[in-house]
Amino acid sequence: MLRVTHCDRRASIFSVEEMEPVDCWSQTSYQVCLTERTCDCGLFQSLHYPCRHALAACAAVSIEWGHFVDPVYTMASVFKVYKREFTPIPDEKMWPPWYGARLKPNSAMKRKASGRPVSTRIRNEMDAIERAEKRCELYRGEGPTRRGCPNVPHSNP
Repeated sequence: MLRVTHCDRRASIFSVEEMEPVDCWSQTSYQVCLTERTCDCGLFQSLHYPCRHALAACAAVSIEWGHFVDPVYTMASVFKVYKREFTPIPDEKMWPPWYGARLKPNSAMKRKASGRPVSTRIRNEMDAIERAEKRCELYRGEGPTRRGCPNVPHSNP
């Protein structure tokens, strides 16, 4: 839902307008400069990857957007990272002793280990359960249940 409102092909500067504003962004119009790889949203220059405004500008003038992706995102670059060997971590017994600060976990933030999970639902008056009076299964009278009913014949052992 983006619209390119102004386009300067020679300078590669575009004005991109958001038709439906996104929740976390208060701005609705963004300036994109493809030659400098910048956008007012800041994502294009920080990620070195075209943001949605830069992609809309590329689509408006039929430019291949892949040219604006930094080489660090190529598969060859990723494989180059793993070309070197990683030394395995030695057994914990072989680690040098640590004399720095020890971290202690906050017990109040500890997750409950077992049991029924506590509901996080916010209840209202519609959730109130009307408690019906207990009735005897035999004669449907209010009061004791079948086990405690005086009208039930009990067998003596």
